[in-house]
Amino acid sequence: MLGILLQQRLPGHHLSKEMQDLVKLSAGTVATLTALVLGLLVSSAKTSFDGVNAAMVQGGAKYIVLDRTLARYGPEATPVRALLKKVLADGIESVWPSQHGAEKALTVVEKRGGVELLMDGLDALSPRNDSQRQLLAQARQPR
Repeated sequence: MLGILLQQRLPGHHLSKEMQDLVKLSAGTVATLTALVLGLLVSSAKTSFDGVNAAMVQGGAKYIVLDRTLARYGPEATPVRALLKKVLADGIESVWPSQHGAEKALTVVEKRGGVELLMDGLDALSPRNDSQRQLLAQARQPR
């Protein structure tokens, strides 16, 4: 309806075939550029998501390998394994809280870095044989 009203008010040279082609070309150019920008935006978001996803999977695998290494170390590493599970659980809770908006008290892990606590726990272990020394060295390796 608005187009019909505008058509009656516009001068004749604005309604020519050339002008209609120019408007179509301009609209096509704007639509193409919009599609290009949206495509790049989606591609960037997917790349970012894939990077974070790969980091999460790799980080989880590293925690599993460390836990398995400490399990092979022996029962002396049980407190360090428990600390490892607590650090991991607190990390998950900080990213995906189970209660939205709930304030929680600062835990020891939050007051002091979880990695530092784990390293202190590894430092407290005293290997009794070459196998335990090798496993402890493997557990201390940065991944």
